[in-house]
Amino acid sequence: MLSRSVWAADAELVVGSNVGAPPFAFKQGDGYSGFDVEVWAEVAKGLNRKWRLQPMEFGALIPALQTHNLDVIVSQLFIKPERQQVIDFSTPYYKSGLIALTRIDNTTIHTPADLAGKHIGTETGTVAVAYIKDHIKDATLEQLPSINNALLALEAGRTDVVVYDKPQLLYYANTAGKSKVRVILPPLEGLDVGMGFQKGSPLVAAANLQLAAMKADGRLQAINKKWFGEGSA
Repeated sequence: MLSRSVWAADAELVVGSNVGAPPFAFKQGDGYSGFDVEVWAEVAKGLNRKWRLQPMEFGALIPALQTHNLDVIVSQLFIKPERQQVIDFSTPYYKSGLIALTRIDNTTIHTPADLAGKHIGTETGTVAVAYIKDHIKDATLEQLPSINNALLALEAGRTDVVVYDKPQLLYYANTAGKSKVRVILPPLEGLDVGMGFQKGSPLVAAANLQLAAMKADGRLQAINKKWFGEGSA
């Protein structure tokens, strides 16, 4: 039974996110910043709801939502049929997908076809895991607790490739990973991102109204442009 009720207008909402994944959600000073954080903050403002962010590893987010320890997931959550069976989603607020990175000195991987048979790292619990299993022949899959762990394993030469969310890997390749890694093109898969809610949550319709308003008046595009340099909402 919920210790708080999402039906109560003054109830504080607990928002789960995989903090530590720039540019989407990361610690900044005493609080949190990032694309996902800003989008949700704008939605919550429209709902006139108090909220707090609960940092969690990605693989723990959906179970925490199902056990009513979270009210919302805002964490680059891809809308996938298997997830829709167990949780509800908002309308999409971002178009993302999967992409691969390798070390800049790797001479054997140039296209997605070259990933076959390689040692590939990614974050456990993400859609990249299923993609690697289903689409990359004879790959050795290494699941790590976070994308940061996967990137460190790549840099150290313990894996050949990282497969993960396109925006985060592009951000890394242009910042901390510059001169260390290169992107394998074309992208592997395009996917919509939505906010996750408990099955039957009254927040879904309310959040959708706010997202529609943000798309209509340009606020969502402005947040996109701030973080990614383009309005891809």
